[in-house]
Amino acid sequence: MQRRKEKIIKIKTSGQIIKGVGGVYTVVTQEGNTVKCYPRGKLKANGELFIGDIVDIVLDKEGIIESVRPRKTQLVRPFVSNMDCIVIVLAPLPKPDMMLVDKLIIGAIENGIAPLICVNKADMQGADKVVEDVVNDYKDEADILVISTQTNQGINELLEKIKCKYVCLAGQSAVGKSSLINCILGEKKQSVGDLSKKGDRGKNTTRHIEIITLDDGTKIADTCGFNKLELPLFEPSRLSGYYTDFDIYADKCKFRGCNHYKESDCAVKKAVEEGKIAKSRYERYVTLFAHIENRWNKRYD
Repeated sequence: MQRRKEKIIKIKTSGQIIKGVGGVYTVVTQEGNTVKCYPRGKLKANGELFIGDIVDIVLDKEGIIESVRPRKTQLVRPFVSNMDCIVIVLAPLPKPDMMLVDKLIIGAIENGIAPLICVNKADMQGADKVVEDVVNDYKDEADILVISTQTNQGINELLEKIKCKYVCLAGQSAVGKSSLINCILGEKKQSVGDLSKKGDRGKNTTRHIEIITLDDGTKIADTCGFNKLELPLFEPSRLSGYYTDFDIYADKCKFRGCNHYKESDCAVKKAVEEGKIAKSRYERYVTLFAHIENRWNKRYD
């Protein structure tokens, strides 16, 4: 007598993607289960999944991601979504890339994400100068913390700032993001990189993005280190809107819609001359404006 095949019951549920490697995604379901899932059809072809996405899945022999729910927030680099805060990590070495910081803050503001700057390696020589520069440039743009994963300086303050939030760490390679994760967890969970001998550039040890959940519910996404970041294409006149420290002076510019670039009688440029706006920050703004303007003018080429 032929045996009847057992009917497989498919279970539908939802959850959050906490990790993705080689097209396989780890999802924590709303029931608290951890499941390996594969994206269905169009999602797989278009590469539309971000770490942090809330997804609808079907549990069969394996988990299948059927759809992605609307994102509260998202960043394209790093590829994370639904976070409340981006923690931008700097250090005396590798040499801080303030243009990268500017771009990360612009991306955060664009997506309604709170930026928090952490100057790591406070125990290292040269840290005081980095802190001075960061405070000078970003005191009106983001909260700033000075930390050390070697001495635990500022770690409790950081944990209080991000408590019960979902945050992502971002910044150059070898600034100490993985060391920060290890310090918070009190264990060596993430591999820690060092500086390459050529140019004091960081070696990237984080190969994928993963969300780590703390006992109090705080979620931290450790991201791959990177040294270059391209902003999305947008009209150059929008750029000054991301420099909120310009706002109190912009209304006094002679020309309405002043870009604070090549215009005369610009109150923002005057504020720079008077030391009210950091000169270094404004100079990066000019460089970025020229780059965005060039890309915008060539958008149909």
